Amino acid sequence: MSTQIAEIRGIAVLQDDDKQIHWASGAAVDADGSNGQNGNPFAYRADDQGLDVNADAGWPNEGWRNVLIDNGNGFPLGDGNGNWYSSTTYTWPSRPIPTRFVDATAVPYVVVNPIVRTNSVGVVIGCLAQITYNGTTISAVVADVSGGGDIGEISIAAATALRIPSSPRTGGVTFQFFPDQAAVINGVTYLLQAA
Repeated sequence: MSTQIAEIRGIAVLQDDDKQIHWASGAAVDADGSNGQNGNPFAYRADDQGLDVNADAGWPNEGWRNVLIDNGNGFPLGDGNGNWYSSTTYTWPSRPIPTRFVDATAVPYVVVNPIVRTNSVGVVIGCLAQITYNGTTISAVVADVSGGGDIGEISIAAATALRIPSSPRTGGVTFQFFPDQAAVINGVTYLLQAA
């Protein structure tokens, strides 16, 4: 039996008795966490020439501190070459900042709405996810939390694996989460991180 745990932009998010969470929606592509850690470009740069536009990180408005790392002086922390470090909700606290977050260019991940995270039974951050598009299904990790009105975001690596263009899409993507079941992606086991 399924229970509706949220409705975001008219999309019903359901959770089954076995804890599986699922919905179908469009998919926006997320670059957060891309900090050059795998030799790929940074998500954000001081010259606004990163993988994503700085406005999507909230720069220069106050919202940027939810995505970009503060250098302690009220500006984004950079690598000295114009690249700015961005975060994901999932973190490896013992790692240095460049490798602390999940790299959107290398790891297929899903971004969860905060209402879904709060209303779900079980731990969502770090859990296994599956994304289906056009008959192809891939495994992913739930690695980030979106804004309250957003639903259906995936990393660059997930979009590439599904052959979804890097621009926002509408319809045809199915999302499934498996709370309390740790994701294992590219040989890496993700720890479950409670809210």
